Amino acid sequence: MGRERMRIVRTTTAGLALALAAAGCAGGGDGGDQAGGPAKPAGRHGIQFRTDRPVARADDPVSVRLTGLKPRTRVAVRAEAKDRHGQEWATTTAHTANGHGTVDLGGDGTARLLEGMLPTGGRQAKLTGSGKTFSYHPGPPGTQRSYTVRLTATAASGPDKGERLARRDLVRQWLTKGATHRKLTVAEDKVAGDLYLPPKGGARKAPVLVFGGSEGGNAGTYTAALLASHGHPAMSVCYFRCGEDSGRPDAIDRIDLDYFTRAGKLLRAQPGADPDRLAVMGNSRGSEAAQLLGQRRPEVFRDVVAYAPSSKVNGPYPSGTTAWTDHGRPVPTGPIPLDRVRGTVLAVAGGNDRMWGSADSAAEMAGQGAKKLLYPDAGHHVNWFPLAQPGQEGGADGAVTRTARADQRARADSWPKVLDLLED
Repeated sequence: MGRERMRIVRTTTAGLALALAAAGCAGGGDGGDQAGGPAKPAGRHGIQFRTDRPVARADDPVSVRLTGLKPRTRVAVRAEAKDRHGQEWATTTAHTANGHGTVDLGGDGTARLLEGMLPTGGRQAKLTGSGKTFSYHPGPPGTQRSYTVRLTATAASGPDKGERLARRDLVRQWLTKGATHRKLTVAEDKVAGDLYLPPKGGARKAPVLVFGGSEGGNAGTYTAALLASHGHPAMSVCYFRCGEDSGRPDAIDRIDLDYFTRAGKLLRAQPGADPDRLAVMGNSRGSEAAQLLGQRRPEVFRDVVAYAPSSKVNGPYPSGTTAWTDHGRPVPTGPIPLDRVRGTVLAVAGGNDRMWGSADSAAEMAGQGAKKLLYPDAGHHVNWFPLAQPGQEGGADGAVTRTARADQRARADSWPKVLDLLED
């Protein structure tokens, strides 16, 4: 099962690439084949985009082809989407139909198309010239269960140059039918975040507690929603920079492990959760907390997934006295032991991570018995599922490099392995 899933992901990069998407949930465009139904003519002279899954979970493989063209016809294919602020992102690539009049958008071609999406208009020039990291975010799944990628094909040469030939909307789901969401607040739940539960009636599965790193906020909410659509009760927890009324700090400063433990216990008690299999998933600075929870709370947490990890406790960020506390007592900086972790520790790292030495940390963690997934060309953003947050990476200080494509390949390879770990 695990090997088969990995094979599908590797050979259908198009579907994984389509996890990148838009705010909104538009209809089916100009037509085309619908799920369970015959193909319908779309666009000019029966030219149409064909897909096996016009509506699917965000990480489900999807094949997309443009058919009905004359052999060797040159076309431009545009992918466009709106982010959570209503800003349009788009890119256009050139293709030539094969001898059968087909353009296959599968594999690396579709990945390149969607990886190249940038904000349009003046905002593109402003962002690309800033030297800063920026990325695409659709609407949050708690309020927008699905989103849309629109594909448009136009003639790229000849007398019809510029004429639209076909259009197709692909709906991608964070939350499948029956999955639910509940907003969590410190005032009511003693924790800030989002709780996502799978459809009722399924087998009990490992619940997953998800959180991000130094970006703060509720960074893991997309991943938690998608995990619920895979059948896992999941919670994305915010531990700092959670808003003025949250009661949470604005820095990684004296963040107590009891806060995460409280969230984990709440998650274990949810319908569909196997309480003995609670996993914790942390990214970057959050990887420190994830490992500390596995090590210091083995009666609560079992498995640990650490993305772009540090193998040691670092100081507060951006300022403060100490990053983490345990029952109010400072956790000292230095190496994090893993000898008391009840389950598996999985470290996912990029060999070209210039934010910090996550590859070396993953190796040090492997020396303590952790499993290691190392992607030599990838950078710091190897976290979570493929094409979660595509965008441009920069920075005058060289802290982050332009490794977006390698990062996406790392996600495509590691995500099914993470799912296999949770199913084990």
